[in-house]
Amino acid sequence: MSKTTESYAKKAIKPPERVQSMFDVVAKRYDLLNRLMTMGRDQRWRRIAAKSTAADTNSLVLDACTGTGDLALAVNAITGSKVVGVDFSRDMLDLAGEKIKKTDACNDITFEWASVDDLPFEDGIFNAITIGFGLRNTPDYRAVLREFYRVTKPGGRLVILESSHPEVKLVNAPYTWFITSVVPFLGKIFSSDYQAYKYLAESMQVFPPQKELASMMREAGWTDVTYRNFFLGAVALHVGVKNSD
Repeated sequence: MSKTTESYAKKAIKPPERVQSMFDVVAKRYDLLNRLMTMGRDQRWRRIAAKSTAADTNSLVLDACTGTGDLALAVNAITGSKVVGVDFSRDMLDLAGEKIKKTDACNDITFEWASVDDLPFEDGIFNAITIGFGLRNTPDYRAVLREFYRVTKPGGRLVILESSHPEVKLVNAPYTWFITSVVPFLGKIFSSDYQAYKYLAESMQVFPPQKELASMMREAGWTDVTYRNFFLGAVALHVGVKNSD
């Protein structure tokens, strides 16, 4: 991360307990706000992320920052793999559990409370890790990327779906307006916690751009790192592989 980005990130990222409480507050409206902010495209992006895991019916996948479980569901539906979803918001996990009960995946997906920078798992047990729109809410991106590396099997993949930054300069101004004005406005209308969505907008602004995140992944040990853009770069999908040595 550049010094400028790092400086702003330190200002935007709140203590974990504050971020956790904000997600507890917005949990019930979280899915609705996701659909509105992405114009309904986030579910398609999650399906693409699920396919990018290269998992199969014999795989065990960790869905970090699982939230209400949408990405965990997509991974199971598309790959047939077993999924463990973790999150530090108990309200989010409660909603995820209720959502899974309404599907055929209740025997394939389990949820646990955990912080992604200190996962309660042994080394090298997951065939793949996914994280959707969650990395930017962690206090130390590099530490989390290293922790993901630790619990992944050699040859396994890390798939990160996250807000990013348009790589076309003409889009920068509209994008900045959207995340600084529209996102908090939607939060004010549909959520009881305007400050939570103001924070989410700030976290989107300071998150590392595509090339910087790819570099961080390599520093953490991930190889064959690639990314693709959605929404002209407002969202990006990064994929990395753990060496099989």
